[in-house]
Amino acid sequence: MYGSTLNYESHFYLSTRELSGIESLNIAYQNSQNTSKLVGYKKGATTIQGATSQSLTLARNLIYNDPLLEYTGENKIVSGSFNYDNNASYGFNSGYLTEYSVNCAVGSIPKVNTTIAVYDELASGVNLSGAGAQTIYVPSQGSITATCDNSTTNRVVGFDYSLTVPRKPYYSIGSETPIEVKYIPPIQYSATVQIEVDDAFMQSGYSFLENEKEGKNVSFSIKDRAGVVTLQTLTIPRASLVNEQLTSSSDGNVRLTLNYVGHS
Repeated sequence: MYGSTLNYESHFYLSTRELSGIESLNIAYQNSQNTSKLVGYKKGATTIQGATSQSLTLARNLIYNDPLLEYTGENKIVSGSFNYDNNASYGFNSGYLTEYSVNCAVGSIPKVNTTIAVYDELASGVNLSGAGAQTIYVPSQGSITATCDNSTTNRVVGFDYSLTVPRKPYYSIGSETPIEVKYIPPIQYSATVQIEVDDAFMQSGYSFLENEKEGKNVSFSIKDRAGVVTLQTLTIPRASLVNEQLTSSSDGNVRLTLNYVGHS
């Protein structure tokens, strides 16, 4: 009666496919409320101020070809359920990927963080269990490559990659869920790359104003430890270098940090 549910007793299914490598999962909803002061009523009344906000966030190890990256763009609806205690489940049928990010650094497994906005009702009893988890391939720092300014002759020690998918729900009177969720392009990309300097130089401070702003070649490839299976290929479309920072200290190497943005 007073037992607890442990991590190995719970599973998360994304569109009937179990995800492995999950470090943390958070399902939450929040209601906007307002306390109204009414004439003739001393205690006030709690009223609804807006639509219910529901979300799912996942933090995972990137150890297989990530299916979530496929849910960018228009009409990409995702469903999911959190199953535990043998027959208990909690989930949704209408979610949309809004944020996706990857972190890679020397000495660690790549990390993925994902946010999904849920627009139907989060509810108990929604069970989307199906196929088992995908085959696991553990990458290493030797199987990760980064292509950007100065990456060929200097040591890349890490990068952060992220994208944001703008979406807007439309509601109507008489409906608790949106009648439509519109994808509002473009998708916005960003990447931060950290390089330990050998022969790299910062660009001139006004180069962004003077030169071609878009068209940089920025991409990242993550493969398995053997370098055979490609787990993820990440790109910055129409990339622009918008910021550089050169850092030197008495107890470390000279490091150059490059910040890119792009859109598609």
